[in-house]
Amino acid sequence: MFRYILITISWFTAIQAVAQDTLILTEVEAISCFDVDVKGNYFVADKAFTLFKYDVKGKLITNVNIKSYGELTSIDCSNPFEIYAFYQDQNIIVFYDNMLNVRGELRLNDYYFNNVSCISRSFDNNIWIVDLSQYKLLKINKKGEIIAESPFLNNVLNQELNTYKIWDINNSVYIADSLVGVYQFDIYATYSKTYYIKNTKAVSSTKGMLFFKQEEKLISYNKLLREPLTIHSNLPKNTSFSFYQNKLTYFTKNKIISYPTEY
Repeated sequence: MFRYILITISWFTAIQAVAQDTLILTEVEAISCFDVDVKGNYFVADKAFTLFKYDVKGKLITNVNIKSYGELTSIDCSNPFEIYAFYQDQNIIVFYDNMLNVRGELRLNDYYFNNVSCISRSFDNNIWIVDLSQYKLLKINKKGEIIAESPFLNNVLNQELNTYKIWDINNSVYIADSLVGVYQFDIYATYSKTYYIKNTKAVSSTKGMLFFKQEEKLISYNKLLREPLTIHSNLPKNTSFSFYQNKLTYFTKNKIISYPTEY
């Protein structure tokens, strides 16, 4: 416990003392969602239906605008050579290559996944989805075939679902719920545990930590000790998080802001 407090105080002090890194993306008016790949490239969407790719220094590499898909909900570039883009209003996943050429799409309604709240790439290049029409966590392939599925989540969790993000890391699958916290599952869609923290709007993780946006505060949450701690304030109202090389990154307007971390 004492060591955790010292580490957290150390990082809080570092955040206050170290200047943040800020990239201004002049081609973007207002970012709606983003992600960072393992090479430090930024994939950024705006409300004008454009998807951009920038390098680590903020130089524009390429962009694509397909208005028929509508506004992008989330981007997963955990595989830097294949980008998974989720358009929730259309219930479509579009697969782009690393130069943002369309390589395929999956229309989820065609396979009776009618109310998908969030998606992510799995470690083996399949797809995790949370389908609220079935109340299940499902792993599917690009043909819409089910590889793994949970039991009915309302029976397993005894909760209504308000899910907004899913991600696959370190042989576990995490689902963020704005009213509860984060649910953890194994790679076979079997429920493991819940990390409770209410009223969150954004989340990211490292191996041992979760990071939440709660109102305008950045909250760290040690998964072992299960203790939330406010480590930063004055975050923008609408944002999301990503990690790259021990930096916690978020967006505001047309800016990408990164803070160094010790986790």
